[in-house]
Amino acid sequence: MGRISDLLNFGPISPFRIRTKLLLLALTTLALPWAGCQYAREMETVLRESEQQSLLAVTTTIAGSLKGRQELLFRADSLSALDANTTRDITPLVLSGAPLIDGRADEWDTNARGVVRVAGPGNDGLRLLAATHERWLYLALLVRDDKVVYDGSEMTPLDPDTIGDRIWLAFDDKRGGQQRLFFGSTGGGALRARRIETREYGREEAVEEPRIDAVWQRARDGYVLEMGIPLSLVGQHIGVLIDDRDRRGAARASFGTLDVADLRATGRLIAASPDLNDHLRQFAQPGVELTVASSTGAILTRLDAPALPGDYTHMRGFLPRMYRLFLDGGAIPRGVSQVERQRAAEALTARAVLGTAESTLFAGPYENRVIVAAAAPIFAADGKRVIGVIQLAQTADRWLTLRDRALTRLLNLTLFVTLFAVGAAFWFAGRMSLRISRLGAASENALSREGSVSRVLPETAAKDELGDLSRSFSSLLGRLDEYTGYLRTLAGKLAHEIRTPLTIIRSSLENLESESQSANGPSTHGMGENARVYIARAREGSERLSAILTAMGAATKVEEAIAHSERQRFDLGALVRGAVDAYGDAFPQRRFACEIPAEPVDITGAPELIVQMLDKLVDNAVDFSAEGATISVVLRADPTLVELSVANPGTPLPAEALKHLFESLWQSRAEPDKRPHLGLGLYIVRLIAEFHGGTARAANLPDNSGAIFSVRLTR
Repeated sequence: MGRISDLLNFGPISPFRIRTKLLLLALTTLALPWAGCQYAREMETVLRESEQQSLLAVTTTIAGSLKGRQELLFRADSLSALDANTTRDITPLVLSGAPLIDGRADEWDTNARGVVRVAGPGNDGLRLLAATHERWLYLALLVRDDKVVYDGSEMTPLDPDTIGDRIWLAFDDKRGGQQRLFFGSTGGGALRARRIETREYGREEAVEEPRIDAVWQRARDGYVLEMGIPLSLVGQHIGVLIDDRDRRGAARASFGTLDVADLRATGRLIAASPDLNDHLRQFAQPGVELTVASSTGAILTRLDAPALPGDYTHMRGFLPRMYRLFLDGGAIPRGVSQVERQRAAEALTARAVLGTAESTLFAGPYENRVIVAAAAPIFAADGKRVIGVIQLAQTADRWLTLRDRALTRLLNLTLFVTLFAVGAAFWFAGRMSLRISRLGAASENALSREGSVSRVLPETAAKDELGDLSRSFSSLLGRLDEYTGYLRTLAGKLAHEIRTPLTIIRSSLENLESESQSANGPSTHGMGENARVYIARAREGSERLSAILTAMGAATKVEEAIAHSERQRFDLGALVRGAVDAYGDAFPQRRFACEIPAEPVDITGAPELIVQMLDKLVDNAVDFSAEGATISVVLRADPTLVELSVANPGTPLPAEALKHLFESLWQSRAEPDKRPHLGLGLYIVRLIAEFHGGTARAANLPDNSGAIFSVRLTR
């Protein structure tokens, strides 16, 4: 009979359900956090630019205080080194703490700017690293030597036969001369620098220099000499020389920054003035790191940032981290390496050397730390030549903390409101969807295939539009129930009304016929041949009407039998085989072919109904086939389904008949037949198939030589 939605045309169904639409509508409240993010981003941009401008102003002020004061920037011995650098000049790094003198290079950055490299017997024969801390100069010599030769004896360092590999150190002293010291070791460990002095009678003697600490250690590809020298000993020039020998007393191969002929130092030591730090401390601010570099970019001094006040503690947590991720938008670099941070700082210094003061941002050394840096050039007295660069760097904790606090409060509130709105909309949409689903399910089941109508629908007591819809459906179902009730009782009423006049007609015909056969009846001579023909036709018509009434009653009884049938487990193959054998005797004018699996085909159902269904299919095949035709009965089975089909040769089925064959009171017979046909046989087949959880269908044979009716049943 179909569903209620099939009877009422509501048009195409929307791909979006009401719940989805309401949820999408609720998601529009996400515009509130987006607007808050835009506001916070603008606020953060203003704070960042203000912080950068403020830091740049302080940097420019400090650079102005050092204008034209070369003597405050550089040691007096280094002033003449400002014009140009040579490959032998040494520009030490500025350390925040004193290194440990242990003869190991693990504390030194061998790729740092300012490393002096000298080619020896192999590539990179000497790497000279220099650094300063307070009033000390630290040197690390990394010597590549595939064969290290130690001195033969500590007691005779000047004996040519005991001399091994030597390192020479030369520097200007405060008296205008140059000191020349050498280092020779009989093994790894601490050692003293010694100078050669001439005593009486031209005798040379090695004298130790106790103010210089040094440690000599073997390395994987050579050896390392690490030393600490007081800056008060060193003048303008300094250099080192390596004497490499393959064995004691052998000829040496020398390389380094000293002149090989006279061991004279020509490379210059470019270092900051000892008074520079005292001058810079007056500008120290909490959280601000101050760095001074020469015009070549070499670091002269660096003042570490004093600790920040406790109020500016950087906020942590998942939500602030997510907020920063969405707000920064690439303006603040994240996750860069130490090398990249150093390159960013060097690039800022290089731009300041060109005479331009500017600020920038780059990632800090710790997670979620951002550095605001500003650099300004330090000009000479003429205001044109750049003699140095001042650079200030501070963490962005101040404005990041202010932004995070305001942003967290704003976005937490909008996020809570949004989640509440979305949750409320989702609850309302779910409740509305559930009510509509219940109403839809009730409407689908309100009208059964047998024509029974259920008037009970949910939501009829609701006072909203859904309640109005439910009440409208209930009213419609009430009227439909009245109509279907009338249709259900129509056959009985017709049978009851027709049966009485039909009985009268039949009895009258019988009386008339009996009187015509009576020898003494008055009408014996009055009834002619035509009257007898009319009486026979009337009797035949009454018998047909009686058969029709009987068939209508039989159909009703079959429906009641199906509803009350009991299920059991049985072998369908044996049942079909026995029925087909009986059909051969019942219909001798037809031949029957049977194809059934050899193994048992067990199903759960009503065997008597299956036999009745097969009777209807075979009876239909006999009616539509010629005498002598072969009717094929085939049973196929798989683990879940069985298919029983009956095929007969004959006239193919019209296309428009295929979808109506299994409906009640519908037939496709084109020629009249003596037997009454109400179109109930295939309707009963469909009812029995549906009782067993299956379906019935009809189709033409592939070559249009007949028709095939198939029933699929669940096992």
